[in-house]
Amino acid sequence: MFGLVLDCSALVPCGNKSMEEKEAIQRLGYVLSNRKLKEYATLYLSSRLIRVYQTKVAPLLRDHHPLPPFQVSLLNLLPTFRKISTRSRRSLCKIIPSEMGIKFHILEHTRVQLYDVDNLGLTDEEDKEVLKIALASRARKTFLVTADYDFLGNLNRTKLSKRYPEESQKIEIVTPTDPNFNSFLLSCLI
Repeated sequence: MFGLVLDCSALVPCGNKSMEEKEAIQRLGYVLSNRKLKEYATLYLSSRLIRVYQTKVAPLLRDHHPLPPFQVSLLNLLPTFRKISTRSRRSLCKIIPSEMGIKFHILEHTRVQLYDVDNLGLTDEEDKEVLKIALASRARKTFLVTADYDFLGNLNRTKLSKRYPEESQKIEIVTPTDPNFNSFLLSCLI
C-alpha cells in the first residue's frame, strides 16, 4: 500500500503549465479513478488542505472542462470532507472508502502539526502543509505529487532528512510527468 499527497498544482490541468504537465495531470486524474487502486492507494489530507482545495482548487476546476473523473469526484466529496474534518473527530485518522479508485484519510490536526518544516526552504504555507501531511502519513511509501517548481527547487532535502530521518526516507517527491511515478501507478493496475 502507498500514500499520496497532492499539492494543489497537481490537481488543476490548466493554467501556467506546459502542455505535457497538463496532459500528465489529466492522465493522473484518470488513473486515480481506477477502482483497482483501492487496494493500494490512500490519499492523505488535513483539515487545512481540504479548506485550500475548497477555496483555491475547486473554483479553478469548475472552470475547466472536461475534468478527469478523479477531480470531478474530489469536487463532489469536498463538502463531505469539510464536514468530517470540522465536526466529527471520530472520523479523523480513519480510512474513508469511496467509489473512486483510492481511499481517503483525513489526518488529525495535532498529528500534522507534530512536524516542524520551517527553515527548510519552503515559504508558501500550502507547500509546508503538504510536506507535513506527507511526513505524517502512515504509508510505507508516500508520493508527494507537485507541479510547483518552486517547491521542488526550494526544499532543502538534506535538512529535511536530518530533521526527520525515518519519515523523509518514505517520501518521494514527484511531478505528474515523472515517468517512474507513472510506471509505478500503472503497475498497480495490472
